[in-house]
Amino acid sequence: MKAILIILISLISLGWSSVSKEGVVNKKTKLEIRTNTKDLETYTDGSTGELPTPIHFSNLKSIKDNLFKKTDNEYLILTINLHTYQETLQEEKFDKLVDLIGKMDIDFIALQEAAQNKDALISHGIIREDNMAKIISDKLKDKYSANYNYIWHWAHYGWNIWEEGISILSKHPLIDSEDRYVSTSKSIYEISSRKAIYGLYNTPHGKVNMLSTHTFWRGSKTDQEQNTQIRNIKNMITEKEQENPVSASIVCGDFNSNPTDYAPWNEGYLAMVENGQYIDSFLKVYSDANDKPAQKKYNTIEGSHPGRIDYIFMKKNSNFEIIDSQIVFTDDVIGKISDHYGVIVKIRSTTNTVPSFSL
Repeated sequence: MKAILIILISLISLGWSSVSKEGVVNKKTKLEIRTNTKDLETYTDGSTGELPTPIHFSNLKSIKDNLFKKTDNEYLILTINLHTYQETLQEEKFDKLVDLIGKMDIDFIALQEAAQNKDALISHGIIREDNMAKIISDKLKDKYSANYNYIWHWAHYGWNIWEEGISILSKHPLIDSEDRYVSTSKSIYEISSRKAIYGLYNTPHGKVNMLSTHTFWRGSKTDQEQNTQIRNIKNMITEKEQENPVSASIVCGDFNSNPTDYAPWNEGYLAMVENGQYIDSFLKVYSDANDKPAQKKYNTIEGSHPGRIDYIFMKKNSNFEIIDSQIVFTDDVIGKISDHYGVIVKIRSTTNTVPSFSL
């Protein structure tokens, strides 16, 4: 009995906790056993005294089982547009996102419209206290004892007060990073000004190029700005691959281009996948996702212009295979946190040996 108590105390000290059917955790009475599928509950029986404030967790029962990691050579990537603080119940929605990341142990998270108020206090560098990437990283640390680094920069003002940015969060060591305008305009006062943010990461299966971006929408039948931005994004990845050999190059984001639209409105998407250089990871799993007429179940945004516009593209020369994917922040799965629904993909390394790279 004494040995059992010692083990339980050790687990509690690691911050493990369990999720009840109601989605409420109490660290004093429950322990979470993290598996490669979903959470199992174990209860202690000698708890006394005042209970701490319960911590609420999101329900992941509607996440596909195959998306949970089964082996050490599997990686999870998420992309989500956060809607620049235009949501009600923002804290609750932050928590839904944090729960998905923390409970699934997601490796890379690409954010768009990850904003901060221009009048908020500076935390460090250009990062303000209300920076959305910072808040997510801090919450992951507080709630899951998970250390996620993040890179962030902004391209233009949203609604005149928000420094509207893009970001990448990761649990893997960051080697190098760069933010770069991919648009013709570089003015922070022009909504067409768009950036890509790049991170080079060291993983147990080699270096990985990650890029998060938010391209401008096509304004007219003759407007070439979106195509220009996409060409610049692809050129940026090519440049980075020439600087550092990598195991994978992955481009994520809100592209504001729907493959089921008619020409020329779908040109942005087609420019990204032309010549088969980049694989649309979601289409790889759902082969009918681009069929016409468009199917609502594949929309990643609703509103006045619904469609599938959020993507995780993997370069074909990557040493990874695409295993599964899902649109996650819908009422039927996790619940909405934005006007976008987010996409998650699982990839698996195809190399038999683990490369060794120095930082």
